[in-house]
Amino acid sequence: MKQISQRDTAGAAKILKDGGVVAVPTETVYGLAVALDSEKGIKKLLKIKERPVGSGKICSLMLPSVASIREFAEISTREYNLALRYFPGELTMIFNKLDSFRHSYFDNFDTIGIRIPAHKYMLSLLKKTGPLLVTSANPRGESACKSDSEVKKRLPKIDTVVRGKSGNSLPSTILDIRDGEPKILRQGGLLIIHY
Repeated sequence: MKQISQRDTAGAAKILKDGGVVAVPTETVYGLAVALDSEKGIKKLLKIKERPVGSGKICSLMLPSVASIREFAEISTREYNLALRYFPGELTMIFNKLDSFRHSYFDNFDTIGIRIPAHKYMLSLLKKTGPLLVTSANPRGESACKSDSEVKKRLPKIDTVVRGKSGNSLPSTILDIRDGEPKILRQGGLLIIHY
């Protein structure tokens, strides 16, 4: 497994564009990232996570800005304002996927989970790579890794780990906003008080 510094966003971007799986630090827990346009990377990620497409668990789409949500999801004015309030941050929001967004992975689902990180390294990486498909860095059924040393020990089959530590012991809060009244599907590090 290759290790790279957080200063080397160009190196991580190349590995992702070449179909690699990269463990990345975020403000929540470590994530496993692949390029959205890499079939090879997505297949590798799903194999590592032992997550067949029909498993019911969907990887999130990590984006650099709230404005970019409109390229992938249906978003009302109310939902857009909610996204502006809580993004970037420790949140994954579930939207209805745009019918016009065609993608070999997301075509299997009607919804899409979107996360905009409040993490300097991740925002810098996203500017170089574009959207990333991301899930927590952990073997199936286990807690998420919080440091590069945990990733190396518990996930030896990934291609690269970015050195560092995550910012929190909890994953992102998951908020489903599709049916008018938002619902918290998973309480993570972000406490949402007002919808």
